[in-house]
Amino acid sequence: MGAPATPPPPEATLIRLVREAAGLSPETAAARMEIKFSGSRWRQIERGWRKDSNTPVIAPDITLAHMAFTLGITSDRLAETGRGEAVEILREMERSKAPTPEPPPEAGAFAELEEWQQKVILNALDERPRSAREKALLLRTLAAKIEAQEKEAAAAEPSAPQESQGRSA
Repeated sequence: MGAPATPPPPEATLIRLVREAAGLSPETAAARMEIKFSGSRWRQIERGWRKDSNTPVIAPDITLAHMAFTLGITSDRLAETGRGEAVEILREMERSKAPTPEPPPEAGAFAELEEWQQKVILNALDERPRSAREKALLLRTLAAKIEAQEKEAAAAEPSAPQESQGRSA
């Protein structure tokens, strides 16, 4: 079985380039999708070709929209590939799955940090390419751990005054 006679469709090339730029394998990208999807199917769509049956592969609109959403590709960028129905699905996903607004800064665990400290944390998150969604998840996870440690410390020392929250090290 030889290589396909035609190159992959533009949307497949876009998906591959964005995935590679993010440093993700097809298996990792597929695992991040909200729908069940395999790395081998992801590879077939990126290639635009199915090796075992020597047939072309074009991603269904819903699948393409989920792949794009997983990689953070915007509907405007996907529209450049000419896949109109997939773009409409992705636009709906963007509207319905938009992240909920973040709580005001004073409510967060990082509110007491100075601006330069917050920048250090955000810069550390930028050392490896991450989407805004991944960064937010990491920060929320870290904040939850800090708050849990604070509660454990308060429970372990019930006689300790609660005024220590405003102090910094």
